[in-house]
This record gives sequence, C-alpha cells and structure tokens, in this order.
Amino acid sequence: MAFDIDGTLAGADLQVSERTCRVVARLPEAGITPITITGRALLAARLPLESVGTPGYVVACGGGIAIATPSQEVLFRRPMPPAVVDEVLDLADEFGLVATVFGDEELYAATRDDRSAQILEASNLYRPLIATDDLRSVEAIKMMVWGPRDHLDRITSQIKARFPALDRSLPEFFETSAPGADKRPAILAVLAQIGVDPADCMGFGDGENDVSWLAAIGHPIAMGNARDDVKAVADTVIGPNTEDGVAQFLESYLAGSDD
Repeated sequence: MAFDIDGTLAGADLQVSERTCRVVARLPEAGITPITITGRALLAARLPLESVGTPGYVVACGGGIAIATPSQEVLFRRPMPPAVVDEVLDLADEFGLVATVFGDEELYAATRDDRSAQILEASNLYRPLIATDDLRSVEAIKMMVWGPRDHLDRITSQIKARFPALDRSLPEFFETSAPGADKRPAILAVLAQIGVDPADCMGFGDGENDVSWLAAIGHPIAMGNARDDVKAVADTVIGPNTEDGVAQFLESYLAGSDD
C-alpha cells in the first residue's frame, strides 16, 4: 500500500497527523507493507513510518532514492546529471523562479529569505535550507522551482513546452528528478523487489506527479482535494487531506478486514 505525503498523508499544515500515523502503524498487522512515495527529501519521507516504528519502504525525492526502513538499506539512488541541473537553473533564472536543490536529506537554495524556503523547511521537519551561491556544484537528487501561484498559472504552458519533465506538484512549485527517476518506475522497482504484483497494490495520491504511478497499479485512490487528472485515473475518491481522508479510509478498510 503506497502513499504520497503532501496533499495526501499530510494536512494543510504539511504535517502528518497522529491519527494518520497510528492507522498506518496498524498495516503490518494486517499483512500490508506500507510505502511512502513522495517528493520530500529522505529525512522527512521516512517520518510517517519511523515515528511509529513501522517497517516498510520509502521512495523520496520524487523517485530519486529509495530505502527500506528501519534497516536504511538503499534500494536505489539516481542523482541528476549536471547538464540537467544546469538546464533547470537556467530556466529558473529566465522565468524569475526560485530554485531549490535536494540532496539525500538536505535542501540547498541561494537564499532562505523567501516563502519557498518557509514552505520547504516546514515539509522537511523544519531543518533550515543550506544557503549557497553555487547550486550547480551540489549533487542533486531532485530539484524544485518556486513562484507565486498566479505567475506559475501564466507560464505553465511555456515551462512544460521547454521542460516536459517538470511536474507541477503543488500550486507554487514545479519539480523534477533525474531522467527516468520519477514515481512510476520507482514504485514498480520497489514492488518488484518485495515481490508484490502492481495489480495488487493500493495507492493514494493527489498531484500531477502521482498520475503515472497510480495508473500503473491495480487500486488507485485519489484524495478529495486531488487534481482532476488524478481523479480520472482513480477507482475511488476519498475525503480530502484536510479531514484526514487517508486515516478515515484506512480505519474503515481495516475494520472490514477484521470481520
């Protein structure tokens, strides 16, 4: 069973509620292996499972790295080629966007003095972004570019035409990882490693970068707050993240499994 975090497990405050963590912790007792699959850096991606001592798997940085938890065994790690990093940074400069580079666990930006830093630090357990004037020298597992929502609305078609691999994961952010290192091949690789048929996998998501991997599994579920293209590939639409939609669904699902 696989879960996106932002907009799915996490609420509007970017935190995963105690209620949601508690019900996810019950999954192994029901014979279900939990997987978090997220654009967050590895440290924050591990939290929903590790905070309640739940064994499982973590796909972080939009598919750029995956580990088993609690062993921390690395299943794969796919850094972005320097030429792609340069292309994203040049595009950010051209369109007046703020770029952030994700390492395995740390986040790097030219400045911490903007709204993008506040949002990303909140989603990364409030660890401060590392300010650097040389983002091109950082080994990137993932990159995000930020701008005001109305500005991104105006330039989205131009961004996608120039760089189709940039997904608008949140209203104020585009993100990308190494070529081929997105959520779909990542979830398929993890499922293959643990011997689970994708047709037997249930997954939850809300954003553009969730469409392809949800379409590749047997039981895709969209949040009530999800984009229309996510709902279009889903078998089921549940409550929104602001109402602990995943927790509500799992509580009912596990109660039915106990009958």
